Formats: sequence, structure tokens, C-alpha cells
Amino acid sequence: METKNIYLIWAHPRRDSLTAQVVKEIQQQAEDQQITVDTLDLYRMDFDPVLRMQDEPDWANPHKTYAPEVHKLFAQMQGHDTAVIVFPVWWYSFPAILKGYIDRVWNNGLVYGEGGALPFKKIRWVALVGGAEDKFELYGWRKNMSDYLINVAGYLGVTDVDVTYLYNTIGVEEDIDNREEHYQALFTQSREMVKTL
Repeated sequence: METKNIYLIWAHPRRDSLTAQVVKEIQQQAEDQQITVDTLDLYRMDFDPVLRMQDEPDWANPHKTYAPEVHKLFAQMQGHDTAVIVFPVWWYSFPAILKGYIDRVWNNGLVYGEGGALPFKKIRWVALVGGAEDKFELYGWRKNMSDYLINVAGYLGVTDVDVTYLYNTIGVEEDIDNREEHYQALFTQSREMVKTL
């Protein structure tokens, strides 16, 4: 199935971060391919990642009403066939704001459970890893993270899933002679991901 529209979710506190630049590259490539992109910038919208009692799943009540923000963000996902989720890897995981978004918005009765359905047919995770690829591989983090991200999507019924890793985004674990060239290669990798949609 050819991608028609993307819901691009991203998380980084700085607008001028490498993560933000990768988001711009993805947006531009999608525009070049005439793919519509709607972007959810979790930090700029000041999303509250804390799952409070109101948003706790109630397994006995799949029709539970959650916080208005949750229902608003769930409604914003509708009509998109692909989710692209861009984030820096912090402590071998998501930023808390992104984990909180998944906890609160990808909720029972909305995206899974009785009456729930995630609208996406494809999910692409784009993870910016601060360190070098060989160390990330050596300690099993790539496998652990890939298994986790693919299984989350699979639990929600999405089987067309892939994870793109952009390595050495801090630039301290490998000998990089030309930092600009290195970052341009990461941008190219991001654009290539969009071309496969």
C-alpha cells in the first residue's frame, strides 16, 4: 500500500536539535513525494506525559472517557495511514514525554481492546542514538529496542513496522573527520526511509 499521509510525532526539547533537523528532512522528502504530513511536536504543545487516574485503562469499561486532551489527540490520528515517530534515545529508551504519549493516548478502547483501532497501517520509528553503532550492537541494545518497538506496533495490529537508527548523533564515539558530512549522511538516511513508504 502506498503511503498517502503521515502523522509525524516527535520529541525533543530544542527546536534547533538534530532531532528537529531530521524531522525537517522527513517533512521535506514527504513533500517532494506529494505525501501529506501532519506533525505533532510533543514539547511545543506542552504535552503532559503523566498518566493520572483519569487516563488509567479500565479493563472492565472499554468505553471509558479519558481526559479531553487524550480524545483530542486520538482524533488527530484519524485519517493517517502511516505514523513516523522520531526521538532521541535516552538511557536506551524513549524520552519520557513520548512514553507518556503512548501510555495516555494509545489507550484501551481507543487504539486497542474492545472497539479500539489504531488507524495506521504502517509505523516507522526513527531513533537517534548518541553513540556508535558497534557498541549499540555489542551490548544488545539494537535488538532489545527493535523487539520492543516492533512488538508495541504488533500488539496494536500493525505489522508493517520498521526502525531506522541514526548513529553517533553526539559524535564522540567514532572518529569523524567531517562532522557536517556525517550529519548530512544522517539526513540522507532519514530521507531514504521516507522513500520506502
